[in-house]
Amino acid sequence: MLKKALAIFHKLLEDGELDVKQDGELYLEFRKEEVRQILGEFEEELGFELLDTGRTIYLIPDMDNGVLGYTLKEYRLNIAADARLADAYLQSYIFMMIFQMFYGGKNTNPIQREFILTRDLMEELDQKMRSYLEDEEKTRKLEEEEDVNFAKIARLWDSKQIGDWNLRKSKYGTISRAYHQLEQERLIRIFEEGRQIRRTKRLDDLFLYHYLDEARVQELHRILGQGE
Repeated sequence: MLKKALAIFHKLLEDGELDVKQDGELYLEFRKEEVRQILGEFEEELGFELLDTGRTIYLIPDMDNGVLGYTLKEYRLNIAADARLADAYLQSYIFMMIFQMFYGGKNTNPIQREFILTRDLMEELDQKMRSYLEDEEKTRKLEEEEDVNFAKIARLWDSKQIGDWNLRKSKYGTISRAYHQLEQERLIRIFEEGRQIRRTKRLDDLFLYHYLDEARVQELHRILGQGE
């Protein structure tokens, strides 16, 4: 059983997921109680969670797992060799905005749209960053609650020219880097030379089966200033 558990763990380390159609034999082994118990010990000792959607198993590292996940340094280097902490926070904010636009629904199906136009994302970001700069008191309160310097992120975004897709430090270039990071993680697909992005099955599974519990939804709405 240990050998089977190690085979499953190795597959998940390589691909981040194990699919019932492509890896049917390993998926059946995962369902065995003895194998699942061994993998449960791996989860506890190595700091990750296995998410089973009934079709696909995903390996999700704990937030503070610098071995199976990203360290802050690695995250910044994925943006650029000279990326600052503010650049990392800005990219994370863009991720949140994308997720909010895709999954901001408040009914039993939170999916709001099949695709996002880059021009719409740009408009949303401009609007949010402008609100942080214009309402300083509200921004300070949010910063105290979340321990994130939203004003600094907003100033960084506001300082950028619109530019084009190939200018790394422009607004479009910043969005492009965020897109390619998500694409590298197989969370989105990029279309029309960057003018449109679409969700992947992997992104839907991770959000619908894991991230979108009620507390996270409310927190995302609160940070992005949408909903009550």
